[in-house]
Amino acid sequence: MHVGVDDTDSESGMCTTYLGAVLMRRLADVAEVAEARLVRLNPNIRYKTRGNAAVALSLRTGREERVKKEVLRTVEELADMHSPATSPGVVFWWGEVPESFRSFYWRCMHEVVEVEEAERLLRQEGAEYVKYKLGRGIVGALAAIGAELEARTYEYIAYRSPERWGTERKVCAESVRRMNLLTYPLTFNNVDEDGRVLITPHTPCPVLFGIRGVSEQVVREAAEMVVAHEPVAMHAVYVSNQATDAHLQEVSRVAEVKPMSSVVLRGRVASRPEVIEGGHVFFRLRDDEGEEITCAAFEPTKRFRRVVRALLPGDVVRVYGGVNERRQLNLERLEVLRLVRHRAANPKCQRCGRRMKSAGRGQGYRCRRCGTKAKGKTLERVEREIEERVYQVPPGAMRHLARPLVLPGV
Repeated sequence: MHVGVDDTDSESGMCTTYLGAVLMRRLADVAEVAEARLVRLNPNIRYKTRGNAAVALSLRTGREERVKKEVLRTVEELADMHSPATSPGVVFWWGEVPESFRSFYWRCMHEVVEVEEAERLLRQEGAEYVKYKLGRGIVGALAAIGAELEARTYEYIAYRSPERWGTERKVCAESVRRMNLLTYPLTFNNVDEDGRVLITPHTPCPVLFGIRGVSEQVVREAAEMVVAHEPVAMHAVYVSNQATDAHLQEVSRVAEVKPMSSVVLRGRVASRPEVIEGGHVFFRLRDDEGEEITCAAFEPTKRFRRVVRALLPGDVVRVYGGVNERRQLNLERLEVLRLVRHRAANPKCQRCGRRMKSAGRGQGYRCRRCGTKAKGKTLERVEREIEERVYQVPPGAMRHLARPLVLPGV
């Protein structure tokens, strides 16, 4: 039996993974949890609260009605129904997951999918579902059940006691840095480049800390190294599509780039990068057909912006990132394929070393001090600050689905 749940949280509190952890406890006497999934969906969706995550539980049980009753009771008890942005949805499915659910998952990863489409598929396949308010959560709930996790990671999540929600988290930062030293890269994105701790959220949600890694054993062992100066009320381990690049689709032309998608696109830098107020960096990328798209590196990407600023027109790059409603590509990763190494320049005078000026159309170049002449421009080597390799935003600016470069295959 598969149970999918989504859209139970809000910016002011709750967390769908917490609801999933509570469900696992409450169902322990009537069902065995074969797999608990934390599934991230299209990171560009405007409806998302934080990481656009849904939860699905795969259960072995002979007491389906009891399971359904407990699931709905828990959703009604814990979901933040008071938030106008919260519209929970629950999906129940028995047996093998149909291919139509898997296709729906991939659409939810790359496109904007409406509630009506999910309902239509659920009715077509004969699934049971329950909508609360607008019922937008059935989209994520169905996608979580249909998710293909051939590439997978794991997350250990420790939760706080309800009376501590919204207060400062008491986790020893030094213990997190030590855990990172001992377990990286089997665990990842624990600390930022400057040593700032990343495993503790900054929202009033129930999560105390979360550790992501390549296996359940690794994240459990890592969690034991973290020193918390407040009680851990509960914990859960989820299998996930986080850090797998599942959101990225390769396209060959700018014309194929759709708003609200995440793409990989090869092209040539068409303009010098421009820094605007706030420290954001923009440049234009041109494909082989001459069409262009704006690429952006925002202030939170920190040192990554230095790489972007060092680009020159003519550099060949492959860009990775999410596309907003204006079809602007926000960079997550940059692969420098070929750098401009030489450029045409006015020749230098052999006598005084000054740069020559144009002597007029078709007249070549002439040194205004010495009168020395030259026929045409010369090729000069350009010293570059960057290399032909892959660059990525720092962990603190990385999206949940983006694969850290330390994970060649998850």
